[in-house]
Amino acid sequence: MSKFFYALYDLANSAYTMIVITFVTSAYFANQIVGDPQIGAAYWQWTAGICGIAVAFTGPFFGALADKKPKGKINFLQMFTLLCIVTTCFFWFAKPNPNYILFTLIIFFISNYCYEVGSIFYNSLLKKCSNENDIGKTSGFGFALGYIGSVPIILLTLYLFVLPERVPFGLDKNNFEHIRFIPIVVALWFLFFSLPMIYYFKKKISYDDNYDSAPVFKKIIEIIWQNKFTSTGKFLLARMIYSDALIVLIAGGGVYASGVFGFTPGELLKLAIVGNIVAFIGVLIGGYLNDKLSSKIIILTCIAALTATVFYGSMVAQTKTEFFYNVMVISFFIGSIQSASRVMMTNLLNKNDLGKGFGLFSFSGRITAFAGPLTVGTLTYLYSQRIGFLSVSIFFILGFILMMSVKNV
Repeated sequence: MSKFFYALYDLANSAYTMIVITFVTSAYFANQIVGDPQIGAAYWQWTAGICGIAVAFTGPFFGALADKKPKGKINFLQMFTLLCIVTTCFFWFAKPNPNYILFTLIIFFISNYCYEVGSIFYNSLLKKCSNENDIGKTSGFGFALGYIGSVPIILLTLYLFVLPERVPFGLDKNNFEHIRFIPIVVALWFLFFSLPMIYYFKKKISYDDNYDSAPVFKKIIEIIWQNKFTSTGKFLLARMIYSDALIVLIAGGGVYASGVFGFTPGELLKLAIVGNIVAFIGVLIGGYLNDKLSSKIIILTCIAALTATVFYGSMVAQTKTEFFYNVMVISFFIGSIQSASRVMMTNLLNKNDLGKGFGLFSFSGRITAFAGPLTVGTLTYLYSQRIGFLSVSIFFILGFILMMSVKNV
C-alpha cells in the first residue's frame, strides 16, 4: 500500500510539470503575453535557470533540517506542496498583455521553486516504501503512474477548455480566460492526489532513524568529499551536467514545438497525451531493468538516446510529423533516466542522510541549471530556436563522459 500512495504523489505533481511548465502555460506566456515566441521562450528559460540556482543553494539545507526531525521530510513536503498549489492559482491573473510579463515570471518562479523543493523530500522518502531489491520498480512505478495518470487531466483540459467553441463557467476566450483557468484545474488535481500520500506517510509510516546533531555543513560536505570525491560526489557531478539538458527538454519543449513547428495549444496537448503513454511504457521497462542490471547502465543508455533525439530535432526534422516521432523517442527515455537517477542516489545514501542527500541531489540538478536554459535562451535570442535546441547536446555528451567514471551500485 505504501508503494501505491508514494506513486500517487507522482500522479499529483506530474500535472504541474506537463501543463504549466512544458505545454500550456509556457506557450501561452510566449505567444500571448510576450507576443513573440522566440523572445518569450528566452524569458521562460532564463526564469527557469534563476529558479534552479535558488533551489540549488537552499535545497541541501532544507534537507539537512528535515533529517534532524523524525517527520521532518514529510512535514516539509506538505508545506512546499501547498505553497506550490496556492501559487499556481495566481496564473489566472496573467492576462494576455505585455504588462503582465514580469508578474507571470514571478508566479512561475515561486510556484516552480516550491515544486522543486517539495520534490527533494518526496524523493528522499523512496526508501521508506521499498525493499532493497525493488527500489527500481517502485521508483519506475511512481514515474509511470505520473505519466499515464496525467492523460485524464490533459484530456480534460483539451476537450473542456482548449478545443470547444464554448467553454464552461462563462470563460471569455477572447481574453484567454479558458487558458488562464487551466492552472487552477492543475492546482486542484495536485491537491486531491497529493493528500493521500502525505496523510499516509504522516500517520502510518514509522520513523525510527538515528538523528545526530553534527553541524549541517560538515555532514553535507562528507557526503560528497572525503579526501577525494566519494562515489556519491562523482555521480552528482555527472548528474549536474546531464540534468541541464533535461531541464531544457522539460521546461522548453512546448515553446520549441510551437515556435519552430507551429504546434497549437490543442496539438501540444495531443502530443503530451501520446508522449505520456509512451513514457509510461518506457519507465516501467526502465524500472524493471534497473533492478536487473544497474542504474548506471540505464542512465548511460538514456543519455545516448536523448543525445540522438536532440540532433534529429534540431538538424533533421522539418515537419510536425517528424518532430512528433522524435518526441516519442524522447518520452520513452526521459522518464527512465529520471527514475534511475533517483534510484542510484537512494542506493548511495544511508537512511540518516536521505534528506540532505536528496538536497544535494537537487543541488546537482540545479546549481548549473542556469547553464542549460541560459545557453539555449541566449542562442535562441541571438540566432534561432533550432540553434538553441542543438546546444542541449553539449550537456548530454559531457554528462555521458563523466558518468562513465561512476561505479555501479
